[in-house]
This record gives sequence, C-alpha cells and structure tokens, in this order.
Amino acid sequence: MSRRKVSAYVSRLARRFDRAPVDAQLSLRRLKPWLSPSRTGVLLRQKPAVRLIVAALTANRRAPIRLRQVAVDPKVTRANFGPVIVIRRSSNRLDLYRGMSAWRLFAVATGQHTYPTPLGRFQIVVKWRNPWWYPPNSPWAAGEKPIPPGPGNPLGTRWMGLSAPGVGIHGTPNDGSIGYSVSHGCIRMHIPDAEWLFVRVRIGTPVYIVAA
Repeated sequence: MSRRKVSAYVSRLARRFDRAPVDAQLSLRRLKPWLSPSRTGVLLRQKPAVRLIVAALTANRRAPIRLRQVAVDPKVTRANFGPVIVIRRSSNRLDLYRGMSAWRLFAVATGQHTYPTPLGRFQIVVKWRNPWWYPPNSPWAAGEKPIPPGPGNPLGTRWMGLSAPGVGIHGTPNDGSIGYSVSHGCIRMHIPDAEWLFVRVRIGTPVYIVAA
C-alpha cells in the first residue's frame, strides 16, 4: 500500500467532486440593480480522507468509507452586497440601493449638452471631505484658480470621485442647479444630501449612469 498513491487518488476525487463557491454577480435590469444568486461550494477534506483510506487498507477492511466534505461560503451574496448607485441622467435623479432594495432617491444636476455626464458602469474610487477644487484641463476652466475648502467651493463639502476620469458626485452651493443638466459632467447634489450619501457609500461602490 502506497500512501503516495492514496494521496493521488484522493486528489482525483477532489478534482471530480469539489465545487467552488459562486459569488453573486451584479447587473442592471430594467434600470434597477439585480444580483444573481450565490452558491455555496463544497470541498473534500483531503488529509482526513487519506488517513481513513490508509487505515482501512492497512486493516484490510472492505466496508464503505464516508469521506467528509465541508461547505465553502461565497464571499458575496445577495444578503451582504453593499450599496449600489443608479444615476438617471435625463431625469437628473440619483437612486441609492442596498443591494437590490431601493433605499433613497435624490434630485441631482448632471452634465449639460456640451459636457455630458458619461454613460456606463463605474465605481467610486476616491472619497474626500472638504475638497479643494482644481481647474480641469478644459476650455471652460481656462484661467481659473484653485479654490480651497469653504463657502463657495463648487464641490461643496464632499467629493466622491468615479472611475470615469474627472467625473464625480459632489455637493454644490448652487442649489438652484439641482434638477437640471447644467454641470460640466459631474453629478451635483444638495450639500446635506452629499454629506448623507458620503458616509453610506465606500470605495468600490458600483455606479451605473443610464440615459433614462
């Protein structure tokens, strides 16, 4: 009896019967987040299996051997999925979800015709409190100077930068712009709304921007 051969046999059993866990996957259906069901995996405990088989062979026992498998939980499930943002560009609306459940809706401002807010799937990549505003490399900002935090800062008090270059969700001191397509591509919110949202999203939060 070769322990090495038993180990190789158990490895083949594991390759045949092990099942990897499957995480829930996010997509957008009818403009709402949808998560595919996750699936628990199973894993053969190989070392105990080898010991049981070697012991049975050594004792010349022919009774069936029950090998133990353990459950492997997925990391991402419908239950533990975090916040998801859906921005409706034409409606100037931001919808916040907990996974697939609606949480809160906000009126926002989005990009004007010449500087449209980009469409697609993005994520939050940076979060800043009391941000500086720096003029972007764009004709509309030519000659502008950086603006420190404080009253009149065009970013308000919170910045949530997206993976779309130069685009973010932020507060604005210009409350009258909310509900209109007047920005240079960013998503503006009332300052209290941006502060509320800031503490409920995280780096990596998915952001869908749709044309609706």
